[in-house]
Amino acid sequence: MIRYLLFILRRERLMTPIWIASLLAASIGIAIAFQQLFATPEDMRVMAETLANPAMQALIGPTYGIDSLTPAMLMAQELLIFMIITVAIFNIFLVIRHTRTDEEQGRLEMLRALPIGRLTNPAATLLFAFKANLAITLAIALGLIATNMDGMQVCGAFIYAGSIGASGFLFASIALLMAQLFSTSRGALSGSFALMGVFYIARAFGDMSGNILSYISPMGLGLRVYSFYDNIAWPILVLFVQAIIIGGIALLVCRNRDLGEGIIPASKGRRHASRFLQTPFGLAWNLSKGNFLAWTIGLFALGATYGAVIGDIAEFVQTNEMFQTLLGLGQGDLITYQVVESFISMILVVMAMVAAIPVVIIANKIRSEEKQGRIEPIFARAIRRRSLLATYTIIAAFGSAWFIFITALGLYAGGANTGLLNFSNIVHIALFYVPAILVMLGMAVFLVGFLPKLTSLVWVIFGYSFLTVYFGSLLGLPEWMDRLSPFGYHPDLEASGFVTMPFIVLSTTAIALILMGFQAYRSRDLVG
Repeated sequence: MIRYLLFILRRERLMTPIWIASLLAASIGIAIAFQQLFATPEDMRVMAETLANPAMQALIGPTYGIDSLTPAMLMAQELLIFMIITVAIFNIFLVIRHTRTDEEQGRLEMLRALPIGRLTNPAATLLFAFKANLAITLAIALGLIATNMDGMQVCGAFIYAGSIGASGFLFASIALLMAQLFSTSRGALSGSFALMGVFYIARAFGDMSGNILSYISPMGLGLRVYSFYDNIAWPILVLFVQAIIIGGIALLVCRNRDLGEGIIPASKGRRHASRFLQTPFGLAWNLSKGNFLAWTIGLFALGATYGAVIGDIAEFVQTNEMFQTLLGLGQGDLITYQVVESFISMILVVMAMVAAIPVVIIANKIRSEEKQGRIEPIFARAIRRRSLLATYTIIAAFGSAWFIFITALGLYAGGANTGLLNFSNIVHIALFYVPAILVMLGMAVFLVGFLPKLTSLVWVIFGYSFLTVYFGSLLGLPEWMDRLSPFGYHPDLEASGFVTMPFIVLSTTAIALILMGFQAYRSRDLVG
């Protein structure tokens, strides 16, 4: 077990430290920014009033401590859910990478030829995930204590960081279970992220209505620590116990299944491929349609979730004079429509970044097939490299418009009964972000062609975009940093069409990146 742990540590000697350092840097940087932005009680009260509206509670979770606000408390309320999501993503990729992916690519079979037990791989992976999450907890807690911001408490810092670490370890156990249920890494990843999406939506509904869904969802439970205020520790203990139970179930399932198989059997498919499947486009679509369907359902549900709170937002603003003054709004019905438009714009830019995730995944699928040795037999036929890459790119490009449109459709469907939404306006705003998503696609294709071993760098751009677009104004970042992100350009609601300079520049950039990626892919070695 110890030698296998050292083996995992060697493989993770770069990736895991980068994740931990990034989380630590983000935590310290945001803590310092909150200290500067909320220097007076009035500043904190205005932000607390903003966070208390139903839309924000659906997005980030419950508010607390209005009677004794501190910058540390506000930071915890706004940042904790995003830290939990980020650490959950890290754990899902970590566990799937060292279990189902190794098994799928034949590495685990070679390792089992050595004198190691059947459970050595999953147990060592889970133990490494526990230690990684413990390191994340300690790093964040000590980093926050070092900032010495107003309201900072040693106990609160460890409660806050402990919620992040315990949630991450729970998702590591969930990913390990998914690796036993599904026979492919794609299925295990899809199952893990789908469950994470369900937990997030359940938490959003629970936080808006104050029902038990907030406690059933691990994400909602992690937010109930009320760090820097009540500092409640029992949710962390519950999350840890749930992780142990789920991890134990995953190990039990692993002990009783065959190597290379999953509890949910993979579809065997037809005995003979159809003519469509024998084409490059048919093969690419067959490999991508599962992602398409899952993300279509998920994005529609997520859009409908936020659409359902439109009426609550309007009611909140109509009865809150301070919020009207803060936004510089007019009187009467004008307030309602101004706030609805602002809310839709805020949600759609976030949803556009979420919609870019499946687009990048589909574009990177050709690299995944290459790494697993399934590309060579295709090129043994009379198929050009650029033709095969073009099929994945076309599917992903279609997805860039489809995924953001389906999100807009869900947003409209969820709030149509309020009479406050205009479908054409929502679609207008949503489709403006298609070029931004295409830039992310272009970057993915560019990396597949030029730097195939570094295709994960596209997620660095994604993380930078989320930081600057969502937290940019809060952190007081200069406007030029926002403009470096493809999502830093926002539609003009007064415009009558799409002929704007940002739209043209982003579209041109996307096309240029895609063409350069095609040119490089044609001539590079397949082994990358």
